[in-house]
Order: sequence, then C-alpha cells, then structure tokens
Amino acid sequence: MADRTNHGIDPQSHPDLSAWLAERVRNFAHWAEDTGTPGTWDFSPRSLDALEDLIRSRYDSDAETRTARRDAFLQGACWYVGEVVCRTRGAVWKFEPFAVKGAELPSLFGEADPSGVIDDPCVGMPGEDTEEAIYPMGAVHGLFCTEDELGNPIVQHLSDVLGDFDEDDEDDDVE
Repeated sequence: MADRTNHGIDPQSHPDLSAWLAERVRNFAHWAEDTGTPGTWDFSPRSLDALEDLIRSRYDSDAETRTARRDAFLQGACWYVGEVVCRTRGAVWKFEPFAVKGAELPSLFGEADPSGVIDDPCVGMPGEDTEEAIYPMGAVHGLFCTEDELGNPIVQHLSDVLGDFDEDDEDDDVE
C-alpha cells in the first residue's frame, strides 16, 4: 500500500525543495558554462532539444543516469527541464516524498534510488496533485527507454514534457 498521506508540509514550500531550488539558481551560470554552450540555455522549448543531445552524448542508459542523478550536471539538467515547463506552462515546483507504506519517507534526492520511493521534485499546475505532475528526472531517465509497457518501440524526447506546446501559441495569446 502506498503512503500518499498529507505529511503536514505543502509540496510547494517543502524546505528541502526550497533549498534545492535556491542552490540550482545560484549554480545555473556555472552549470551553463560547464555545458560548453552557455548561450543555449534561454528556457525556450527548443532548448530542450539541445539539452537532450547533451544528455545523450554523456550517457548511454537510464542505469547510467540513475547512478549519476546526484551529479551537478544532471541536477542542473533536471532543474532546467522543470524551469522550462514552469515558464512555458505556468507550472510550479513541488516536492512530496512518497514511499511504500511503512517505509521511511525519503529526503530530496536521497543516497539511493530504491524502488517504491519518489525522492525528486516535480512540476505541476498550482493546486494540482503531484500524482498528475511531471518529474523532470524521470524524463531524463526516460530518454533511454526503447519500448512502452506493452513492448511497442518508442522514442522519448525531453520536449515531450511540454505536451503539444507550440512556441507560436504564445504569440496567438497576445492580441
């Protein structure tokens, strides 16, 4: 049984999330410089393609990204993906730890990546439950999935987190 009960902390103001976000913002310029393409990171939907290329050039499998999920590069990439969603979709960051009933709730990006635990932040619409949210680190891991639950071949992209968002739609809203 899953433990998705209210733990008395608002997912948008969880202290671990606030600290993680502040650290990502502080380190963004350094992260961007370390990618070798600092001018690329403008928070546009198109920039997710460049980030995907960069991730695919550094890792060969979801096992590798899971092992490296606490590394500065992937932490910055996760934050960047979420920020693109927040800025283009009006989403907000959230963190609601999840563990199999009876297990200790994990901290944000804990040491291990055990099954039955969610310990990374997500982005979703204000007031929306975190079960409906997008998990940027999950999107990074998903880049290396080659088939769906039914065994059908798939190709996933970071831009998939935006759904059918089209940058031209922004211009249509301004009239």
